[in-house]
Amino acid sequence: MSEQMPLNTQALQSAPQALDPLTLPFGGSRLIEASAGTGKTYTISGLYLRLLLGDGIPAPLTCEQILVVTFTNAATEELRDRIRRRIQVAFKCFLGLTIADPFVQALYDNTPESERAIALRRFDLALKSLDEAAIFTIHGFCQRILSDLAFESSLLFESDFTLDDSEFLHHAVRDFWREACYPLPDYLAQIIAKEFGEPDGLVKQLRPLLGASQAKPLKPALKFDALALSLRQSLERFKLAWPRGRDGLLALLHSLPLNGTRFGKATDKYPKLAAMFDALDNWLAFGHGLPPLKELEALSLSELKLNKGGVIPSVSEAPLMDHMEQLATLIAAIKPAFLYSAKLGISERFAQQKQQKNVLTPDDLLTTLASALNANNETLPKAVATRFPVALIDEFQDTDPLQFAIFSGIYQDRYSFEQSKNDTENKLSLLMIGDPKQAIYAFRGADIHTYIEARHHTQAHYHLDTNYRSSANMVAGVNHLFSQHHDPFISQSIPFDSVKTPSSAKGKILTEKTANPAALRLRLLSESAENGLNKTTARHLLAEDAAAQITHLLTDAANGECHSPKGPLIAKDIAILVRDRNEAAVMKTALSKRHIGAVFLSRDSVFDTLEAREMALILRSLANPKDERALRSALATALLGYSAEQIHAFNQDEEHRQLLLEQFFNLHQVWQKRGIMPALLSLANSTKLIDRLLHTASAEVDAQEQDATNGERRLTDFRHLAELLQQKATELDGMSALLNWYEQQLIDNTGTDEQQLRLESEQNLVQIVTIHKSKGLEYPVCFVPFVSLARDNRRRPTPMLYHRTNDAGEQELVWDIEGTDEGWERAKQETLAEDLRLLYVALTRPVYLCYLYIANHSRQLKNGLKSQLHETAIGYLLGIGDSECDFARICNAAQQLAQDVEAISIDKVPDDIDERPLPSSQDIAQILSAKTLTRQYRTPWRVGSYSGLVKNTSHGKAAPGADDEILGTLEYTAAQTLSIPNEASHELQDGMLNRFNFERGANAGSFMHLVLEEIDFTQAEIDLPLQLPKAMLQYGIAPEWQTVLHTWYLDVLHAPLCAIPHALESQVTGHVSAVKPAHPDLCLAKLSPQNTLVEMEFYLPLSELKDTELNALLQQFGYESTLKFDDLKGMLKGFIDLTFEYQGQYYIADYKSNHLGDNINAYHQSALQSAITDHRYDLQYILYSLALHRYLSLRLPSYDYDSHVGGCYYLFLRGMSAQYPGYGIYYDKPPKALILALDSLFNDNLFHSRLAGAIDTGVTA
Repeated sequence: MSEQMPLNTQALQSAPQALDPLTLPFGGSRLIEASAGTGKTYTISGLYLRLLLGDGIPAPLTCEQILVVTFTNAATEELRDRIRRRIQVAFKCFLGLTIADPFVQALYDNTPESERAIALRRFDLALKSLDEAAIFTIHGFCQRILSDLAFESSLLFESDFTLDDSEFLHHAVRDFWREACYPLPDYLAQIIAKEFGEPDGLVKQLRPLLGASQAKPLKPALKFDALALSLRQSLERFKLAWPRGRDGLLALLHSLPLNGTRFGKATDKYPKLAAMFDALDNWLAFGHGLPPLKELEALSLSELKLNKGGVIPSVSEAPLMDHMEQLATLIAAIKPAFLYSAKLGISERFAQQKQQKNVLTPDDLLTTLASALNANNETLPKAVATRFPVALIDEFQDTDPLQFAIFSGIYQDRYSFEQSKNDTENKLSLLMIGDPKQAIYAFRGADIHTYIEARHHTQAHYHLDTNYRSSANMVAGVNHLFSQHHDPFISQSIPFDSVKTPSSAKGKILTEKTANPAALRLRLLSESAENGLNKTTARHLLAEDAAAQITHLLTDAANGECHSPKGPLIAKDIAILVRDRNEAAVMKTALSKRHIGAVFLSRDSVFDTLEAREMALILRSLANPKDERALRSALATALLGYSAEQIHAFNQDEEHRQLLLEQFFNLHQVWQKRGIMPALLSLANSTKLIDRLLHTASAEVDAQEQDATNGERRLTDFRHLAELLQQKATELDGMSALLNWYEQQLIDNTGTDEQQLRLESEQNLVQIVTIHKSKGLEYPVCFVPFVSLARDNRRRPTPMLYHRTNDAGEQELVWDIEGTDEGWERAKQETLAEDLRLLYVALTRPVYLCYLYIANHSRQLKNGLKSQLHETAIGYLLGIGDSECDFARICNAAQQLAQDVEAISIDKVPDDIDERPLPSSQDIAQILSAKTLTRQYRTPWRVGSYSGLVKNTSHGKAAPGADDEILGTLEYTAAQTLSIPNEASHELQDGMLNRFNFERGANAGSFMHLVLEEIDFTQAEIDLPLQLPKAMLQYGIAPEWQTVLHTWYLDVLHAPLCAIPHALESQVTGHVSAVKPAHPDLCLAKLSPQNTLVEMEFYLPLSELKDTELNALLQQFGYESTLKFDDLKGMLKGFIDLTFEYQGQYYIADYKSNHLGDNINAYHQSALQSAITDHRYDLQYILYSLALHRYLSLRLPSYDYDSHVGGCYYLFLRGMSAQYPGYGIYYDKPPKALILALDSLFNDNLFHSRLAGAIDTGVTA
């Protein structure tokens, strides 16, 4: 990147100019500071109109030439919409219509009359081309440049882009962990395990550093390998020195006035000291790894605690203690050295993996473009600047050094400003719009110091000084709170300039029951003199009082005593601004007690929810449906809603367990075939998830309210997670990859825009919003209850990120890997500065009122009860500078703040907070109920199936999935009436494994189907050894079954497809005795692939099918007529397992793996007839026959049903055997008249005449 040139830049120490968007000169770099509510977007859209007209620039620009950049996708869409609406207003104005936009009217007036028609055409063109406008996020802009100017940027043309880099990071971390940690000796592994535990623990600590690519180390850490060697040598020396020196050291210590708290009483011969020595002796004698660390530190010279008057021994007097101190220092240095090594190693592997895959992530887009601009500074910057001569950068306070380097490389180098500062002709223009007081996204990498530095390199500095959002008193209260402090944002570079209000702001008044002009209302919570006020108690009391005040406002509004110029105050007019979900939960509970519904809006990730963690358990069980342990874990989730009794039944009841296992296997298949979202929605439907989560039939109204609002939140999260999974599934290969990705999200939890929590309801509910989420929004009334509760700073994080002044006097971001004392103080100061900016954002959201709570939160420390208010933003503004603060001091500070200021009032939170609920007449949180259907509902066109036709019959239901017969065990007693040789009862049961005790259910059925689909029947001896292991692995069939299955399949393939033995024919009812197969020598083994069609799919068009008409037709031909289904109009879809041709005739075969009994007896014709009838397979093969009939009539010349259609075989695989012909084989050929009548019924128009003709001719089933 080229150096920023001093030409045309200056340090802007003078106050900024007030901006007039009508006269702002373009050309050069200009900074516009827009305080909250001052019309930033309005200004951007106004400047956009000027650029479209060419006002102030050499020539008009098109939408494709005006670059507008902001920082989120949502902001991009909002900005595009606002610009579109502004162009529409301008178009109307230039058409001669009356408008209410003074800026646009002035623009019209300033445009010469002769040019207004041209201007109108330009606005028309802009409206038509706005979808192609150059309005991007920063990452979208980089992606567009790298894509469109790939040659100039030296980027590979086929680079892929992904928003989600977690998979690459996941592999990079584990690669580093394996290479760095597995070879470690036990004493080093002990340290790493204690500090990080596992790779994910390492990522958690390293993530801030991995994202801060511009940060520099505070100081180079010791080389890990060298440090490890020094530690090993020191340990070896200590093992030799301890036995020689321990007794002398013990005598020395006994001669000193040791501290009793640390070492025990002297009169007892310092028992704690003796225990320390015993611990070190034990380690030397028996231990491995490191010596006990607490003992090492306690016996180090610098940590030795003596009573008053005691003198610490010198190194020469106590060399063993000095050795222990050095050893403890080396051990303490291991973690930062390892972190330093890990940061470099993981970053390198992370980059390598993305480079190998030729994939760019959002951060890569920035670094790649910045590098390209630097490497090609003669061509690429000029190409970009030529394409976009004007750039408007919105939310510029959220930039970082790399982003600013990109724009300065394009617009602030020698290509941009070759002419003098005062010459605005033919210049590029960079306009940066932002507000440093609203820089609150440091956790995303935003760097306020970059903004401050950029300000000094701009040619002109402007500000918007009028707040159009809030009432006059609201603005006055905020102005006073911040302006009364000499340094309100802990930076002289971020001054607070009071803003004005327009005359219209005087009319923005919330009329209340008791007149109160104060818009900023401070409510003070006192502490207990003895016990102080801990955070938990304070949070509860603050939430209770805020809820009570909201109840009063809404009650008054219901009585017509609280309203704004727009009407009565309602629940959704009120926002409660919080910092996180924990504060939101407390607030929601307090509101629920008062029957007030609320909705929570946050930038939190949906992966940081209970639903996300429960979803992981559900996904594991769906991915591994045979894992009963995983299934139990899923059943225990609140999402599935199983009770302890139901889970106990799963453990104890075999039938119940098989049913659930089968259900989850079916869902597993849905996931495989249709995707994860259909599987999850099917699961939600079967477990009545929506009904359970939204259930409100409760005796207690407060529980009722809370169930409803929490249920909506949880249901929204469930659907959101299902959508994210479905989207990601299109990018990943298989269930395992998707499950790994999901579990990584639970750990990484970075929260992209797509992963942010969604709004669970749009009802009239109080809005609970995180302060970060509220930025850019406005609410009539705001409550800010918790900002006086200090962050927990008792544990110092390592590593830390903060800024320091380098040798050149510039602020630079550093990472302090050791967590130094100076760094900790700097980090806390930067956190407080950001909290002040967060407070500013919160207090500038309301239009009329803001309730700001102040509590004297305290902690019990070693030196007594200490206030924490001085560590908060509001405490800082009140001048509370230390921990010696009581309630009287807070009251005094607040009184000084509000003195002679009408816009600020002060009240104390009462000891007895009002708990009265909102009157029941208030419909604040509507209980959900379904609307009543007021018109006749007709099912629209849809695709139906055989299963849908029979699901409501009184017989067994059609089972889902590939195997319609899977419904559990069906035992038939046909053997009691049919006599066959005794050997048949036992022939196939010899041994432990056989076809009759082979697995039952959906899994087995799908497995058997797959094998029959994959093999060549004529080459089964060759194909089975190849296909069986694959299918067995896929469906989890144990390897010991292979021999049994091989033999069984060969037996099935050679079983004759013939009628039952003649002697038994008379005992069989139904169609078998009337119709016999034409080819008794036929078997599957004779069918070559050229004569078969596997899984033939068909669609049968239906004009409209009614159950009564179909039943009437079936009854006429002797079939059961008990079908009940909704009218079907559309298509009937199905798959035929096997369609084959043999000696000029075409047959249908369907495989059934039903378990009908434990011997061949159970598979005789009466048993098969019972199975056919029970599951309505007769309807199934009639439909299949119709499909085949239609297919052949289109394909065969001179087609005739009687001569060309051979019939239907239903092959019950467990009963088929070459040794016992006819068993397990059911055959029928539906009459031609039935098929023709059914064909007409589906076409509707010929049905009635065809049916009458069939009956008249005496054709019967």
